[in-house]
Amino acid sequence: MKILVVSDTHGALFGSIIDHIKNEKNIDLLVHCGDKYKDAEKIANMVGVKDFYRVTGNCDFDIKNGTSFLDVVIAGKHVLIIHGHLQQVKDGLEKLKEFAEEKCVDIVLFGHTHMSHDEMDNNILYFNPGSTILPKEGKASYGVIEISKDKVTSKIINL
Repeated sequence: MKILVVSDTHGALFGSIIDHIKNEKNIDLLVHCGDKYKDAEKIANMVGVKDFYRVTGNCDFDIKNGTSFLDVVIAGKHVLIIHGHLQQVKDGLEKLKEFAEEKCVDIVLFGHTHMSHDEMDNNILYFNPGSTILPKEGKASYGVIEISKDKVTSKIINL
């Protein structure tokens, strides 16, 4: 299972970004970690991905039926998809990690900080793809996670 992970797109879906993402082959699933909720479906359509998950972020105030987190199983792994603003991830990951451990997840996909993050802690992968348009440090980015029977691999791709 190959998962394209994006966050904090903020409605800016420039052709050059989409063209770069289209270079990723064999994407099975898109995950959008919030800010802007409606971008998930647009990106999925633009890059030819049929299935996607999405959550709301702090800038998705116009979404009435969205959810701030999803707790799902993907390819046998328990995955928490969350924006992170309610766990105050800009101040550190302590609250997010407590929440993840309560949920007994294998992978946490989050956003909000506009900074990429790829860390394994206490057998949980904490993965933030950064922002495709408004990076706080470094370059604009997205992420790819691959889940196979034996392992999970993750990588940040700079735009």
